[in-house]
Amino acid sequence: MATAATAAGGTGSGGSTPSGGQTSGGTSALGAVRKKDGGPVAKFWESSETVSQMESVRVWIGKHYRKYVHTDTPTNKSLAGLVVQLLQFQEDSFGKRVSNPALTKLPAKCFLDFKAGGALCHILGAAYKFKSEQGW
Repeated sequence: MATAATAAGGTGSGGSTPSGGQTSGGTSALGAVRKKDGGPVAKFWESSETVSQMESVRVWIGKHYRKYVHTDTPTNKSLAGLVVQLLQFQEDSFGKRVSNPALTKLPAKCFLDFKAGGALCHILGAAYKFKSEQGW
């Protein structure tokens, strides 16, 4: 789980495995190496395995946030791209290189919850709602 979290956004458990041992360089099963700046690993999010897991998220958002996505229905790939943008925004605005961050970053495990109705569904739904309400 630590390697998946680091591949997602670099906020894992510091390169250690759940049992407490060190991993060799923070790689995931996809071969994505954790970035030094803490940003998202686009290779992980663009992989066909990850994009296919976004299907349940896409269906759930289409059902529960229909009002906000009806004009621009998201695809699995566009949702994965949005996650990369959100993770990069978090790092740029609230990451370890920011001297006085206004907020705390959301945990990477929230972005890895691909279940229908899971944390990722609510994060992306809120993003689409905000976009719609702002007229973007």
